[in-house]
Amino acid sequence: MKMLTILFAINATLLLLHEIESAYEREWEILRIPGRITIFLILHIPIILLILYGLLEIEKQSSQGLWLGIIMGIAGVIPFLVHKVFVKRSDHFNSALSNIIIYLNIISGIGTVILSLKSIAC
Repeated sequence: MKMLTILFAINATLLLLHEIESAYEREWEILRIPGRITIFLILHIPIILLILYGLLEIEKQSSQGLWLGIIMGIAGVIPFLVHKVFVKRSDHFNSALSNIIIYLNIISGIGTVILSLKSIAC
């Protein structure tokens, strides 16, 4: 298994863990998403499908997989931007484990982007 595949899988796992916590924290209320849990879950169907498809393609080093690596890597930075910069709430996403997930997601996301770009350039 290539390092890019490993980083992509770690990044995806951290993103999914964050989304599990997002359901617990009722993120649809924090971000004012209409339709409550129903729309929140429906919005996650394409995200989960992209993650799974991306993992298959990244392992093959296909161009689609590498571009999905860049997209998913950038997605690894989004929880930090949303919950630590733009929509800061002291009562949400502030447990030690939540912070570990968010900050590890930045690291794995940036690593995924860098390795994807390197593979595209080669």
